[in-house]
Amino acid sequence: MDTAATPKQRGVAAGIFSALVFLPVLFLSSLIAGREISRFYALAWALFAAGTAFAISYTGRVSFYRRIFFSVSALAFLLHFKFALFGASFEASSFKAAPFCHIAMAPYFLDYLYQQYLAFMSGGWRLWGPLTLGAAWLFITLAIGRGWCSWACFYGGIDDGLSALPGRPLLKIGNWVFKVRDLPAALLVFLLLASLAYMLPVYCLWLCPFKFGESFFDGDPGIRRVQYGLMTFALGALVLGPLLTKKRIFCSFLCPFAAWQAFWGRFNPFRISAEAEKCNGCLRCADSCPMSAIKCVPGGKAEILAYCNLCGQCLDACPQSGLRYTLFGSVLPAAGGGLAARLFTAESFFVFSALTLGAVFSSLWAPAALRDLIKLLTSGG
Repeated sequence: MDTAATPKQRGVAAGIFSALVFLPVLFLSSLIAGREISRFYALAWALFAAGTAFAISYTGRVSFYRRIFFSVSALAFLLHFKFALFGASFEASSFKAAPFCHIAMAPYFLDYLYQQYLAFMSGGWRLWGPLTLGAAWLFITLAIGRGWCSWACFYGGIDDGLSALPGRPLLKIGNWVFKVRDLPAALLVFLLLASLAYMLPVYCLWLCPFKFGESFFDGDPGIRRVQYGLMTFALGALVLGPLLTKKRIFCSFLCPFAAWQAFWGRFNPFRISAEAEKCNGCLRCADSCPMSAIKCVPGGKAEILAYCNLCGQCLDACPQSGLRYTLFGSVLPAAGGGLAARLFTAESFFVFSALTLGAVFSSLWAPAALRDLIKLLTSGG
């Protein structure tokens, strides 16, 4: 977003933009969270999303404030869904049944189709059942595409937040990483076939880094130890990977949904595009990309790969301002400048879509997590 406008112009535009985010988030969050808890918590979450929108619009710093929102959402997920497994301080509710895991959805997709086939052949198939999740996923893909992984995914928020903590990487990732960049695609194909062969959620059983509890562990002690070992490996990639490399290791190389959205996200019109004439091959964009999704050699031109999840960090890193959010390849500058020029851009359309969708999806846990935290503080533990 253009920051050359006067403070008053920026303030007015940011106020309008935050209101446009606040209203749908408040309405939908109240519908989701208000069934279980006071709508006060939904209001607080909507205000936080609106504050994020205001800060992004006023300052033009998309990635910085996106990361704050994304990390808070992920912490709320851990607080409400995971910490409750270890203590009674976090009150149970229907929200304790964690939202349908999109990461598990991708490798289990063939099983889902097979189940629908069996239901159809037995005469028990109903149209609305298959359409509910399918329509929701299609809407998300068309709305923000690969941006899901940097604005809404609860695991991605953990990985992304941790990658911001080190001042510099302790382990430098070189260009060799692009030789294994398609590992998530291979992992997705393997998990699709393995899940179909065993008719079991193989990803959940073996690779999920947060399968605490007993439901996904085998009764055989030997198999259980292997499951614990792989869970520890995945958890290490999620937590230690970004702390050591400043890169989202789990999201980049071990998440099958990343490959899933990298493919289907091609149907989304939003992109981060590089202006070749402004690129001097300084590599700052590639170094800053937490997903290793920008390929560039010294003196060459930046190439944005399909794994880009539109986080916007490369925009801040480029000294030439040669990277922009685009919609169908256009930045959509409004004619005449002024207020319209700040609101009707590809960047503002994308930020509105991604932030609103991320805040609404997070309403499944964030307002309840706030309730849990207040109850914990007021009860003295």
